Amino acid sequence: MTMQQRTEPSPAAVLISVAVLALVLTVAFGPLGFVIGLALFALMFIGTKHRQPSEQIVPARTRSRIRRLSTAGRVAIVGESHYQDAIAEVAKHATAQTLEDAIPATAVLVPEPANRHDHLAVRVDLLRGDGSAITAGYLRGDQASDYRPLLLELAGRGEVGSCPARIMGGGNRYYGVHLHLGDPRLLLLDHEILGTAPTMPAEHQVAVTGEESNQLILHRVVNGRTPVHVIAELRDCRIAKGTHVGEHTLEVLLEGERIGQLTYAMGLRYCDLAQEWRARTGRALCEAVITNEGTRGLQAKLLLPK
Repeated sequence: MTMQQRTEPSPAAVLISVAVLALVLTVAFGPLGFVIGLALFALMFIGTKHRQPSEQIVPARTRSRIRRLSTAGRVAIVGESHYQDAIAEVAKHATAQTLEDAIPATAVLVPEPANRHDHLAVRVDLLRGDGSAITAGYLRGDQASDYRPLLLELAGRGEVGSCPARIMGGGNRYYGVHLHLGDPRLLLLDHEILGTAPTMPAEHQVAVTGEESNQLILHRVVNGRTPVHVIAELRDCRIAKGTHVGEHTLEVLLEGERIGQLTYAMGLRYCDLAQEWRARTGRALCEAVITNEGTRGLQAKLLLPK
């Protein structure tokens, strides 16, 4: 987020230029030249005073595109004590049932190579309701060094990494902030079908069955790279064969194509949650990791709530 402003000659510079011109005209043409110089000065003065608003230069802020990052982890930030007023400003626009409840927020991670104290620093900002950002703290030094390369890569493309944040405390208590942020190795969600829709909390790995019949789809998605972090969609389906034939479960889609389904037991566990999530957000989306298991081929594991 930068400010750009075009510069113009200062009034003092304009006055000096006109004075010099008037002196040259006086020497060249005598009293007539002096009169011409005064007339030029008057015209420039009037033009400056009556400039139309459309001609005035307004600083323009350039916003980076927000890129959603993996939420499969929890990272505490540091330095919140210096930004308590800022965190309180974000917190007051959200509601929690009790002081013990975490207040949801959205964080963006901004590398600061020009930071005079630490050129490897990664700043953590929280987004306000109007889309502007306010600083809440920093990543811890060792974590900043792990996350920084990817964040700099995103910055080079005009993007800024974003993840869910939780604000703890409030009232007479100190505000703390932690992030739902994945491991640096699998931080980038490769296929961004989610748009602005949120994903279910990534807390627990759940196996997918039936991938052996959909290896071509999986290979096209990973495109030769494993492990790969992706967004999957869950939809209701019925089990087609086996002991629980005809029973309900959830099928798993990547980029709109089926790659497998949950077992009967896992379907029982997550069907209602997926339905609630779909009713609230429009789609039951979750994070998933695709790995190469050698002779077993490509395998997918969903990251779902505990």
